Amino acid sequence: MYWQPWSDRLKSELRLANHPVAVSMGGPLAREVTASQGRVSVCQALARAAQGDTLYVTAETCGCAGGLVSLGLGQRPAEGREKLVQFLVERERVYCSRVAMHRSRETVPAPVGVGSHVVFAPLGAAAALPDVVAFVGTPGSLHHLVGLAHYWDGTSMKAELGGPACRAGIAYPIVTGEVGLSLLDFGARRLADFADADLVVSIPWHRMICIMQALDHGGGSERIRDREQMERQIDEFGKVAPV
Repeated sequence: MYWQPWSDRLKSELRLANHPVAVSMGGPLAREVTASQGRVSVCQALARAAQGDTLYVTAETCGCAGGLVSLGLGQRPAEGREKLVQFLVERERVYCSRVAMHRSRETVPAPVGVGSHVVFAPLGAAAALPDVVAFVGTPGSLHHLVGLAHYWDGTSMKAELGGPACRAGIAYPIVTGEVGLSLLDFGARRLADFADADLVVSIPWHRMICIMQALDHGGGSERIRDREQMERQIDEFGKVAPV
């Protein structure tokens, strides 16, 4: 697959410690495909794929009701919704009220009916065309990626920062076609053991193609990394004239 060789190049260019993760939505799976992996949450699937595993998330194998709903794979029953309210509002104090929680959940519609499974795989081993490529890394690596995503059109990023990683990092770029950014909520960090410095930037496929073209075009490939050299370069720009 032509996208598989992109993985090593992206890891080198962005100085990533993890594999870029191909996220693909698909139709029904044979039961034996997921029988051996057990139940896994969306954030766990993302973290494990970044380390080299391939995992399939379905309504039956999803280990987190929030991820199940965020990816449009199923709906939480009324009793489960009430338990979630109690957990997030009364126990964890993530929201001050039911109304605040409701508002947060309405910001990104779930991709209901788009697929019956979601596969998370290292980009270098992904057999299916990715819908989104997710990058787990530090701000020092990922800021270059965001710049490359807007290299051709110069537009600004329109990320959804609220809510869980499955919504902000996966559902948002699938639904909107925009670059996704997740600061990794407390649930994702607890379940998947992300490092404190980790963030997730997720790139819709059409922008991935533009990113690779930007790299071929030399987008940001010769960045000044030395502080003194950067300060000299800034001085060469000249003094700022009053308006």
